[in-house]
Amino acid sequence: MTRVEFREVLQRWCLEDPKGTDGIEELKRDLEYLEQELFHEYEVTEHGGHANFGTRLAYWIGNLNNDPDRKGLYRLLSHLFFIGRAEQKAAYRTAYSKHIMQWLMRVANINPFQGNANQLLEFELAATRYTEVTDSFGIRAFCTTNLIQTEALRYKWEGNTTNWDAATFRREVLDEDNNGNLRRRNLVLLEDFVGSGSQMLDAVDLAVSLGPDVNVLLCPLFICPEGDREARIRSNAANHFSYSPVMQFDERFFISPTAVAGEHPDFPRIRRLLEKIHPLIEGGPQEYGPFGYRQTGGFIVPYTNCPDNSVPAIHKRRENSWQPLFLRSSRLPV
Repeated sequence: MTRVEFREVLQRWCLEDPKGTDGIEELKRDLEYLEQELFHEYEVTEHGGHANFGTRLAYWIGNLNNDPDRKGLYRLLSHLFFIGRAEQKAAYRTAYSKHIMQWLMRVANINPFQGNANQLLEFELAATRYTEVTDSFGIRAFCTTNLIQTEALRYKWEGNTTNWDAATFRREVLDEDNNGNLRRRNLVLLEDFVGSGSQMLDAVDLAVSLGPDVNVLLCPLFICPEGDREARIRSNAANHFSYSPVMQFDERFFISPTAVAGEHPDFPRIRRLLEKIHPLIEGGPQEYGPFGYRQTGGFIVPYTNCPDNSVPAIHKRRENSWQPLFLRSSRLPV
């Protein structure tokens, strides 16, 4: 379906619903605004000859060949949560100025009203090592945004957990001297988006295993309910481990394979549609079913890349069968 053809279809849908019961016209206005202000930031399709959002939307709706399914797919977008560049930058700032600062004041028992509070906090900041769980976090951008100029070493946990050695880590990352004194006794694990938590758990467990002389903070910018539950379990199990997410997504941004109490009234219809159309999408080494990796069922799209925790109907491509709206850039062949 071309963009012109989709506009004609959209116009017909609006005319068929003069009272706005279906919410199509309101959603149309919202998406047109977001197309201009936000969706163009999606990096995966920003270069390389990919079509703009409006054209991709027409292709996406045109994957289906009957009006009720097309309309249902379009209405799914009312639940989409897009994280843009400005939101990511704001999350970087909040992680540092609020979550990390408050954590340091707590672990160092700094009273903010005492006269030398600033000097004590600066001392703790100098004893802090910032690390990223995966390279998607962008620790360089985090340091630049927050004017952190003391991080010559930027450690990434991903790819280093299999043969990880505590003594080597303490010496090379935490700057332990020959007498066992740590120059960096505060360790921060940062991640941009956490779905189920599977990518972060190994890193968290290894960091906690360093012992009580190392204060550990896990600070994801955005985290889904399953990952949040896993992080809280670990934070309750170790006194020297803290967990402080910048934004925790609630259940309204996720659809489960089976109905749950209190879910959005749209979800039964969306659930049936996702299951119905999945044969057009399924296939390849990353086949997780209609609800994505670990059946997370997310409707969340960061501007850097769509996670596989979001429903495949949004991000997955299948040659001659399904064109995605926000193509996912995968590390595995699809």
